[in-house]
Amino acid sequence: MLRRFFLYLIGVGFGVIVSIFFFGDRDIEFSYLPNARTLKHLRGQSFQFSEMALCQLDCINMSQSSFEQIFYDTDLDVDFGGSDVSANCSRYLIEVTGQKFSKFNINDCDSTSTLLNIDLTGCKCL
Repeated sequence: MLRRFFLYLIGVGFGVIVSIFFFGDRDIEFSYLPNARTLKHLRGQSFQFSEMALCQLDCINMSQSSFEQIFYDTDLDVDFGGSDVSANCSRYLIEVTGQKFSKFNINDCDSTSTLLNIDLTGCKCL
């Protein structure tokens, strides 16, 4: 019985080594949960800014590239309760922590993600 267990462990170890040799250099992402799948989808499309979003970025003295860096590199949470995914073009409410703003809306239409607005107080953009 002990011999069988030992041979089993040798086989498993050999299998792991062969798997690492063949598949070790691949960039594998775990995106099976709804939040991760949505963010991966939005980040994989071309990105645009609405006029209101550009005005709001000016209000908080943030450039477009700074916002894109936050969008692509920061840990974000999609609020599915505050989002509207029933329309042809889905609108997602996304929450972020540790920034000058806490929430923003993104429109997902065709192959483009458009920043609609940023949840700010004291900014007069129409």
